[in-house]
Amino acid sequence: MATSKADGVLRRASNRSVPRWKSRVRHFLVWSSVPPLLGFYRWVYHLVIWGAVQAFRCCRGVVAVYLTRGCAKNDITPGVSDIDLVVVVGPDEDERQQVENLLQRLQTVSGGLIPYLPSFVMAESEMPLRWKNTAVRRYQLIEGRSVWRLLYGRDVRSALPPMTELDRIGACFAGMSYWWVQFALFLLENEEFRNDSILRRSIIIKAVSEVASTFRAMQTGEFCYSRAESLQRENTPLCRKLLATTTRIPQPDPAIEEEAYGYLIATLLNVWDTFRQKPFFVVHPEITQSVEPATKETELEIAQPPFREISRHLTETWGSKCQGVHLLKSAFYPLDCSLLVVDGDRRNLPTLADLERLMTIREQAYAGMQAAQFVLRLGDVGFQLTPMIPGDAIRGLLTPATTPDIFLQLGVNPVYWTNHTQWYLGEWNSNRMWLDAPPQKLRQLEAIARSAAAGHVHYPLHSTALKD
Repeated sequence: MATSKADGVLRRASNRSVPRWKSRVRHFLVWSSVPPLLGFYRWVYHLVIWGAVQAFRCCRGVVAVYLTRGCAKNDITPGVSDIDLVVVVGPDEDERQQVENLLQRLQTVSGGLIPYLPSFVMAESEMPLRWKNTAVRRYQLIEGRSVWRLLYGRDVRSALPPMTELDRIGACFAGMSYWWVQFALFLLENEEFRNDSILRRSIIIKAVSEVASTFRAMQTGEFCYSRAESLQRENTPLCRKLLATTTRIPQPDPAIEEEAYGYLIATLLNVWDTFRQKPFFVVHPEITQSVEPATKETELEIAQPPFREISRHLTETWGSKCQGVHLLKSAFYPLDCSLLVVDGDRRNLPTLADLERLMTIREQAYAGMQAAQFVLRLGDVGFQLTPMIPGDAIRGLLTPATTPDIFLQLGVNPVYWTNHTQWYLGEWNSNRMWLDAPPQKLRQLEAIARSAAAGHVHYPLHSTALKD
């Protein structure tokens, strides 16, 4: 399978079956997290953190090690909380690789307690670029200024430049998009997460509270990093229900999950609806765009049993909730990746049960094959249902300003060339997303960058257009 490092290694990781014992251990830890065992579990967390720091102290080139997210705020729920570390390194690529290798080993020996993503390791020289170019990383670095705890090395956060209003608004949109991706990953895409009531309730609380606080920050500039405080400030019936959750092992509650799903969809659509009046990316209206028409490759894929079976299921069971089905390619994804886009009606949403059933049909239809990535399109927003991590954490929601080639194929007008798309495709050689991308993908990126420099972006999307 030809793909980039960022989308390849962790796509396999996110879809891999996890032993059932991990879920049982998680349930035991959550169930037994009462004094005196709660204090012991938290002591174990701190011991693991200390051991990880000692390991990084032995690595050459480590500039700083930060503890992030819940553990940095001493908000540790044994069995649920991860130990998220961000390691800042010097410019040497070999030393960076050693740190990445160590973080992957720590993930293995800790049973996933210390997770690894490529974005958890960054060169000090990259931080200003991430701040400037990558809205979701800016969102994380904004939190980092207030929340991250320095465990080792030199504090490099103060070197980040001041934030403009446009920086803040774009980062907030990317942050809310990130939490939709996490919601879809836990409730729809990953089998382990789908069947674990603890993880399901945890991601609902996280997604609702984070989107609520980020939406408020988008409007006012005030960030809130306490999830309980965010829910209290929002004070909606849904937030009050989530705050009232007292059992450590919650029972499945489809009503709360459905309510959270509806809240996320409505809020994100509301945010996008403001884009034309107040863009949250820098728009380059002088740059026009066009896309390669569909080829026989796509026609052949549409004629295959998986697409036909899924289309039949949607027609027979969704009825008016499904207004069309498309099979597309996008330059923002690996060349071998297809997107199955389902047109929905924002006034007649499919339920979570509809989406979960669709995931089951997807697994059956693509058994033994590479599956298309599924997207629910509501107007000019594409909600990813089967996110690939970490790639989709950066791509976020699909919109005419973030993935314009998708909406060109769907006949949407206008689409936008923005600072986000320029960095993603026009300046691809500074984007680690394309690290180790295969030669054909690099040729595609080079062709798009050349056309962007000439003032008219053209997207060659199929391998037949990229032959030597």
